[in-house]
Amino acid sequence: MHHLLSLQSAITNQPLVGTRQTSLADHFQHYRPYLSQLFGELTNAQLEQVFAASHVHQFETGQFLFQQGDTDNTLYIVLSGRLRVIQQTEAGTRLLGDIAAGEPVGEFALFTKDPRTASVVAIRKSLVLEIYEEDYKKLVTDNPQFAFNLPQFVINRMRRKGFQQRLEAAPKNVALIKLQPDNDFTPWTDHMKQELTAMNVPVSVYGSENRSEEDHHAIFEEMENSEGLNILVCDEDNPEWANQCLTYCDLVVVATEFYAPSSLYAIEQKLKIYNENILNKKIYLLLLHPENGDAPSQTQRWLEERPVNLHLHVRKHNDRDIRRFCRIITHKAVGLVLGGGGAKGAAHVGAAKAMMEAGLEFDFVGGTSAGALYGMGLTVTDFDFPKVRDFCQHGVDCKVTSSDYHFPFLSLMKGKNMRKYLKNMLNDVHLEDFWVNTYCVSTDYSAAAIKVHNTGLARQKVEASIAIPGVFPPVIIDRHLHVDGGVLDNLPIEAMYEKPVRHVIAIALSAQSPRSVDIKTVPSAWEIFLNIFTKKHRYRLPKMPALLMNSLTLNSVQRQEVSKKQVSLYIEMDLRGYGLLDWSKWKEVIDKGYQQTRALLEDMPKTEQFWR
Repeated sequence: MHHLLSLQSAITNQPLVGTRQTSLADHFQHYRPYLSQLFGELTNAQLEQVFAASHVHQFETGQFLFQQGDTDNTLYIVLSGRLRVIQQTEAGTRLLGDIAAGEPVGEFALFTKDPRTASVVAIRKSLVLEIYEEDYKKLVTDNPQFAFNLPQFVINRMRRKGFQQRLEAAPKNVALIKLQPDNDFTPWTDHMKQELTAMNVPVSVYGSENRSEEDHHAIFEEMENSEGLNILVCDEDNPEWANQCLTYCDLVVVATEFYAPSSLYAIEQKLKIYNENILNKKIYLLLLHPENGDAPSQTQRWLEERPVNLHLHVRKHNDRDIRRFCRIITHKAVGLVLGGGGAKGAAHVGAAKAMMEAGLEFDFVGGTSAGALYGMGLTVTDFDFPKVRDFCQHGVDCKVTSSDYHFPFLSLMKGKNMRKYLKNMLNDVHLEDFWVNTYCVSTDYSAAAIKVHNTGLARQKVEASIAIPGVFPPVIIDRHLHVDGGVLDNLPIEAMYEKPVRHVIAIALSAQSPRSVDIKTVPSAWEIFLNIFTKKHRYRLPKMPALLMNSLTLNSVQRQEVSKKQVSLYIEMDLRGYGLLDWSKWKEVIDKGYQQTRALLEDMPKTEQFWR
């Protein structure tokens, strides 16, 4: 709140670039694409008419367009720069997102006349087109199609899928801060430029050479007028350049050699990168590894003093790693969400293999229960499918759900065999150490809430995520009891919304048709025993573990029905006939997942194959 009040005093509300904008005639063509998406295709005369009926304001960093509660209903359109939406609540200040060039601001108030529900502040120098209500009415009177196009744009934005509504505009200017100035980062930036170009993203890279202040201003002016992405390389040898880059950037990427000392560097302290205020840019930590480096370990040492939004492991000359980084910083990343289903989770392995053969790559992976187990198996091996198959076979050899029974005070199983299996698969690796950012979900029984695990000892978090109540014992984490994540969320899509993803792929293992029974009453234990002993199969009832899990996840299944409409690709596996705890048929289940996913992808219209 302190920062908010101090910024309010900086508001001038004075137009800094003229009043009626005939002086911007040279710039009309540059802004045409932004205005066309809001008003429809514009003739030159209409384009000039829009500017003639508008005001253009230049807002400095920290200036507010309007405040929460204001009653004006002016429409704003961002021409350059970046704005941030903030909201005051009883819990404090909430950052709702950033707005980039080409996006409207305050359009709801124009139509509804309601007070502003949030404040909007410039987080770097920004040029904004301001259209008063009376001017908008005149524009609509002279150009009736305007009355349709702007509301249609707003409606389409509201109709976007759930996770897409939370997406911020992709950054335009990225400050890449080198912690080791003597190291040559050119191979990394050249590789990034190559991959971004292949993604049809124009990119310019500006080094940290000594330049005059006039050169700096010329570069930043050039950046605002350019298309695509600008990468500004900074180091401690040119602090003035680095300072200005922080002012003009939308995203800060702190780049370091992974095996270098991890304590804070002088440049981080001088630039006050991690000081908190509402103007803070998002910060990613880029951890650079040798070309054939070992799997990361002890990544946490880099995160102890750095409150970053995301950390990324990237190997030198590794195409897949560089593509992942490029998709993430341009908000084109793909998130894979894997649902629970016990031994049926092996289908996730086949599904992932089919998708990767079709050209898909995954930038984030998350899962619940079996989805956590197999998701971790995929990412800890960096999608090495022969290794994953070895893990599957080892699960059978370990007899994770057999020969492990005990007195059912807390659960049917001791969990000893499962812990042994997880130790073999994940050893002492932490979630921060995975090449691909991975999370899993458990149910915090103590707090009656979903818990998303992004950090910590991976095998402990997975054990919590798969702790089926009544089957496996609960897991204690930070003095709280944790049980299977599927109890509250068997397909943790919402957790993926928090990542900078453009597309979410969700795989559910719960496809099933209603099952009726042909008996009037539940048989006694003795009758069931005789039925099993004589192998008459007279009573076809679910076994206790399946009954427990399915009963506990009924609410989660309903939640899943809502969530599946909010993803780019939803795959529901048909795995009827395979048991919840029957790990012996893992090869068949993997093949089922592979064949069903492959068939689905082959039948998809080309226009829906977003990865192409």
